[in-house]
Amino acid sequence: MAAETYGEGYAELFDFVYGAEAPDSMVTTLADLAEGGPVLELGVGTGRVAIPLAARGLAVTGVDSSTAMLKTLAGKPGGDSVRTALSELPQIAVDGRYRLVACLDNTFLLLTTQDAQTQCVLNAAEMLTDDGLLVLETFARAPGDFGVMPAHLGENATVLWAYQVDPLSQQFHIREIIYGENLMRVVPFDGRGVSPAELDLMARLAGLRLRERWCDWERTPVESDSPLVISVFERVDQ
Repeated sequence: MAAETYGEGYAELFDFVYGAEAPDSMVTTLADLAEGGPVLELGVGTGRVAIPLAARGLAVTGVDSSTAMLKTLAGKPGGDSVRTALSELPQIAVDGRYRLVACLDNTFLLLTTQDAQTQCVLNAAEMLTDDGLLVLETFARAPGDFGVMPAHLGENATVLWAYQVDPLSQQFHIREIIYGENLMRVVPFDGRGVSPAELDLMARLAGLRLRERWCDWERTPVESDSPLVISVFERVDQ
């Protein structure tokens, strides 16, 4: 599992590159899905999603495998409003049941095997309330087995991905090239890609079914060429 290495290497950079708070559309959509119920974020990172959700009155718990990420979260304004636990997915080392369980920003892809990804979905499903929802945000695919592509263009920094993908195992090796004024860093991002159809099968094994699927947080329906996939799953008996 690559999440711990990624988190330790990125904790001091993540908010600088992507912003200290998630986009309002993302927070609003997640809050709407939670419908006032408790929220669990898998891979809570710096709290850029969890802290704004807690500010809206939701009880938010976050787990992460990186002590550096959790330390950054705790030091931010509002960080004490999020309950956190050190936990390496696919295990989820917290108690309780949640109206919304979310794994965002490609965190799910840091699980490097199909077995680990499936187990993560199974474990997350067990933590849902009867009317609970599981949200997974993943990129759809790389345009080819290897190459370089733009990943993010922000106010402070630009991110390029130099990537290689094994089409058989679906494992990928990415080097995030981050550059801006007085900044040049290369961060490893290794994991396993997963198709929407494969996610649906993992969910079915966990007793879940697809409720909605979008390509952005404005809830635009996903299309075959959408680079981002946001999948919302509910219990089969709903």
